[in-house]
Amino acid sequence: MNLKNIHDNEEPEVSMSPLIDCVFLLLIFFLVSSMTKVKNRDINVELPASVSAIKLKPDDKQAIVGLDSEGNIYWDGRPCSTNFLLEQLRTVCIETPDRRIRIDMDKDSPFGRFVEVMDACQFYNLSNIGIRTYDENYNRR
Repeated sequence: MNLKNIHDNEEPEVSMSPLIDCVFLLLIFFLVSSMTKVKNRDINVELPASVSAIKLKPDDKQAIVGLDSEGNIYWDGRPCSTNFLLEQLRTVCIETPDRRIRIDMDKDSPFGRFVEVMDACQFYNLSNIGIRTYDENYNRR
């Protein structure tokens, strides 16, 4: 049997190139997958137009209260009752009082429901409130 002459003092080499390639591929995968994490909490409402609106960047941490044309209330895109909305606003008041609250209101919704939501926010001392209006770039269908 012919065996090659093996030196005992030689260490095996590990190539770092494939390891670096795998790390970069994992990094790209996690970056791309985390970008799709944004929730869609919009409801189908016809927003009123505004000429003096301040444009804010979308924020995934904001709470969204919706009012449709029949006066139904939505919390983060899901239908809810007035009591549930009050519980959620109370929780927001306790945990993060500076959390931004966005109100999406249909232009035909009863104004009394809007006043109820604003009164509830004022009761819980929530002052970072915005009302979403129609924007041609954001509201493309």
